[in-house]
Amino acid sequence: MSSSRLGLRLAACLLNISEARRKYIVENVAKAALLERNGQKHPNVSVLNIFSDHEYNRSVITIAGSVDELGLAENLLLRVPGCSVFLFGEADLPEKRPLVQRRKQLGWFTRRDFSALEPDLGVAPARKCGLTACFRAL
Repeated sequence: MSSSRLGLRLAACLLNISEARRKYIVENVAKAALLERNGQKHPNVSVLNIFSDHEYNRSVITIAGSVDELGLAENLLLRVPGCSVFLFGEADLPEKRPLVQRRKQLGWFTRRDFSALEPDLGVAPARKCGLTACFRAL
């Protein structure tokens, strides 16, 4: 099988959002990830999976796309108002801290005042809201 995209380098992105019970919000975030800055569907980005845990009210959206589209977090901020983005893994340059380390440094599970957090992108999160992104080249 031949392909004109043989040289396409892929990246995977995991979006962790503090929402699972309102399906339309999770779907809107997933749809926003598929769009370019001009609002058109990006041909090199796909949502691979959406996992929602209703008990813990969180969802993980797995997205794959061209390595050239690592500005995905910035695009999401344009389409999902009020997002706060905390980068980890390959997206957290130069430290490249893993998610667990990043959350510990932020005091994510022990903090009472989330409004004092300074996200990498977007606005400070509300008490139970947030969006984290991790990009990894495949």
